[in-house]
Amino acid sequence: MIELQIKTKLPENCALGLIAAMQDVITKVEGLTDVGETIKGLFQVKGKNVSHAVEHLPEMCDTVLLSRDEAKVLIKEHTCMVALPIVQSGCILRKADISDGEIVWDVICDDDSFRRLMSKLEEYGVDFDIIYKGKPSKTGTTYREEEILRYALEKGYFDYPKKIRLEEIAEHFGIASSTLSEILRRGQKKILEKYFKEVQE
Repeated sequence: MIELQIKTKLPENCALGLIAAMQDVITKVEGLTDVGETIKGLFQVKGKNVSHAVEHLPEMCDTVLLSRDEAKVLIKEHTCMVALPIVQSGCILRKADISDGEIVWDVICDDDSFRRLMSKLEEYGVDFDIIYKGKPSKTGTTYREEEILRYALEKGYFDYPKKIRLEEIAEHFGIASSTLSEILRRGQKKILEKYFKEVQE
């Protein structure tokens, strides 16, 4: 089993980019499949006032609001020249992180599906960089830890001086400050353990 992280440019007119462009949201890939030469994907979207943000998604997106701050978004029959080769090659997409016009695709595969993926990416003419290839990490962060760490980072909690207080982040997620502090410490520890393990290898 191989964990693979591939960096590509955000494909033109990619629906993932439309979701990521929404302000202050955390997006999680919940499912992805190919339908002929198109992609169908299910995403969880969480953040302040998501109900307003999803109103501007195109018709290809079918949205169900779970609450004011959480929604499920089904992308129907969308053409993505990166996601399509990933699922066609038999790889499992764990998540896709979008920043500054680039996507880091985190996938799980075996040797055969890895070779098929490389072949299909070249066939589709996709420019990509492999930024990690190795065993799946035993110290990966949970989704809750990741969404809180990402929000804290984006809001400047780790800057000096801090641009947001611990109490403000706790209020955003509706949890106690002590609980938030514990989640932050636990997530930071896992990330540091993973980093130093990879450096040693």
